[in-house]
Amino acid sequence: MWPRRLPILKIAARTLHTFAETRAIEAAASIAYYALFSLFPLLLLMITFGTSVLRNEQTVDLILDYTANVLPTAQTLVKRNIEQVLALRGTVGVFAAIGLLWSATGVFNTLARNINLAWEGAKQRNFLKSRLVALLMFFTLAALPILSLASTTLFSLLPWLDLDGPLWGGVSIYDTFIWAMAKRLIPWFFIFIMFLGLYRWVPNIDVDWSEAVWGALVAASGWEVAKFGFTWFLRSGLASYQLVYGSLGTVVALMLWIYLSSVVILFGAHLSGAVTYYRKKRT
Repeated sequence: MWPRRLPILKIAARTLHTFAETRAIEAAASIAYYALFSLFPLLLLMITFGTSVLRNEQTVDLILDYTANVLPTAQTLVKRNIEQVLALRGTVGVFAAIGLLWSATGVFNTLARNINLAWEGAKQRNFLKSRLVALLMFFTLAALPILSLASTTLFSLLPWLDLDGPLWGGVSIYDTFIWAMAKRLIPWFFIFIMFLGLYRWVPNIDVDWSEAVWGALVAASGWEVAKFGFTWFLRSGLASYQLVYGSLGTVVALMLWIYLSSVVILFGAHLSGAVTYYRKKRT
């Protein structure tokens, strides 16, 4: 339920005002730029950590499945680079891993700083704390594919249970609309949890769960809508990136998708920031 007596229209107006005032559109472009340089170091680290507990093939499949959900335009590009990474992985030493970790957290540092701007009175962290927050964001993101794999494994094991019977009208629950919707909502749920954590812990100010949840709901739903629309746009043939950019077309499409995702993430942050503002003003 929406927090009692909070002015919905004023919250919407303040969200748009702070979103424009902090130049979130330009910030999203900056995040996309840093993400391009952080993406493959991030993947290399995930592969390095993943192959310490899983086989190479399992790790690659896991990362590709996760990439298809988070970066719908870049699966082929990522797969090609992962194959090269696996061929060169033995040359990655301790100092190289530290350098990769530094590069991989660059985008999270920029993202955290711009999320923090959505809350009035939130001070920017110093250099060391900013990098620490970025590092925690990296490990959280790296854990999501593992959780996704666990949920997928759970769903694959559930059909072994005998749930046919009168309760379901003689129809297996696995053939029902409810089951189909549940499988579709699992990826959305993980995205929602990720956004909820971003808006709850990244700002350098106290944020209540009830304030963070509204931005997370809007951002997770908006992100799924944006992913569907962007995927349709690319498949429709309306975009001609290959004709204009040639072999760089996939990279351009990837940057555009990261840019759109960043806009959605920052908008959700400003919505939660507006809810926080009016709740504090009310008290």
